[in-house]
Amino acid sequence: MTIKDIAKKALLHFKKDNYVFTPKEYEEVFCKIAKNAGVLIEDCNKVTKYISKLDNKYQVIAKNYNIKNLDELIVFLINYLNRENADKEKENLNQLFLYTKRALDVIAVLPIVKSQKIAIKHLDFLKPYMQKEEFEKLRSEWIDFLDEFDDSIVKKGAQVAGINSYDALEVIDALIEKFENNEVDISHLVDAIIYTLTPSYAPFMSDEIAFLKRQLKTDPNIILTQAFAEDLFFLTNKRIKLDKEELQKKLRDLDQIAERLSIKILKILQKSGDSSTEIKNIKIELQNWRQGEENFETIKEKLLMIATSLDREIDDFMCEMKKEDEEIERLKAKIRSLEKKVKKLSKEVKTDFLTNIANKKAIQEELKKQESAYNRYDRNYSIVFFDIDHFKNINDTYGHDAGDVILKSLGLIFRRYSRDVDTIGRFGGEEFVAILPNTDKEGAYKFAEKLREIISKTKFMYKKTRINVTVSAGVASRDEVNSSEELIKKADERLYLAKKNGRNRVCADDKCESEN
Repeated sequence: MTIKDIAKKALLHFKKDNYVFTPKEYEEVFCKIAKNAGVLIEDCNKVTKYISKLDNKYQVIAKNYNIKNLDELIVFLINYLNRENADKEKENLNQLFLYTKRALDVIAVLPIVKSQKIAIKHLDFLKPYMQKEEFEKLRSEWIDFLDEFDDSIVKKGAQVAGINSYDALEVIDALIEKFENNEVDISHLVDAIIYTLTPSYAPFMSDEIAFLKRQLKTDPNIILTQAFAEDLFFLTNKRIKLDKEELQKKLRDLDQIAERLSIKILKILQKSGDSSTEIKNIKIELQNWRQGEENFETIKEKLLMIATSLDREIDDFMCEMKKEDEEIERLKAKIRSLEKKVKKLSKEVKTDFLTNIANKKAIQEELKKQESAYNRYDRNYSIVFFDIDHFKNINDTYGHDAGDVILKSLGLIFRRYSRDVDTIGRFGGEEFVAILPNTDKEGAYKFAEKLREIISKTKFMYKKTRINVTVSAGVASRDEVNSSEELIKKADERLYLAKKNGRNRVCADDKCESEN
């Protein structure tokens, strides 16, 4: 396109609206058309040309002002030339720069790991003169930090400490003082702990439990010690073991009762057979009877004795049978109750109470199994970390009951779309973990991406209100790291990248180049 063509096009631009233009307006339209056509015209680049001749400091400042024409450039220069003391302005900027560095130094030593990392990173990045885009990048990281920061723990700590303060250090000092002075009342936990340790069936831990109860009543604060945690773990395992042994003993007793019943029946049958023989003998003796009332009376007495004995044996047998039947029914009912309790306890040990999927303990056990199979058979596996985006905002906006509904619904979705061989569970809070046996990183990525898309399209409802929910995910495969600990760390780092790069996405590599 020639200059003549550009001029003609610029005139047509005004002519179609019958607009009477000024030279300045014509110049702006002309230069815009030339720029779009890729034609370089020196008069249209005067602003860029003149700015390039300024000192570097003013070039940076002018760029941030987005100067479009010579008039704006002249106004900019006049403003800076009219300033009374340029050195003072420079000193102010230097002081502002030093103040920013000192503020970051202070944040870097505060006991909040995430803010420490951001502050240290910004200290390395900060320089006296920076572009607007660079400032925006630093600012966005602090905004993300504030969006995710949860200060509710300070409020809870203040409630426990019994003070009205939002100062974290003041709350921590108050809590430490309260613990040191034994002012925290945890005596209400004593009865609950004793009840938990008491065997359901075995009566063989009374002395140990009584001793522990006396200790706790004397000093409830031992609950907070590591030694008590170890004792609690030991006694809980012992209680489970004793209950199992007692249950097995009850089953053996039931077998013995059944065996005694069989013996009783055989005895009755045997006695019945003997009685029949004796009756036949008595009959023969009666038929051959000649004399002697004594013989007759002896036979009669013997006959009556046998009959009476037989009737008594049958009555005793029936009474015993009735008692045994009642005992069997009682034991059967107890066994059914025990089976239900054992089944419930077994399920509760490895199931998250809210989402009804695996809990953290079950996930850790499954991870050990997969790691063992990998080391022994070189059978690869992958894991996926899922995290609900902006879950705190959901709780703050709709309430914790709404948050619980979301967690339960995600539990249903994870169970529905995972394989039978997969283990997926709640790792804590709003974070979920999936363990995928015989699955490489590509397969794990497809699985995570499918779930991410399903969740983003699902209508989550709470009290007739729709709540939009998305998740971010980090994927890692065992064959790309040296241990299961590194595998967990790698998946968690990629989850962080997914969060950092916009959320509602799956990251399976360290660059997190996603098309979501």
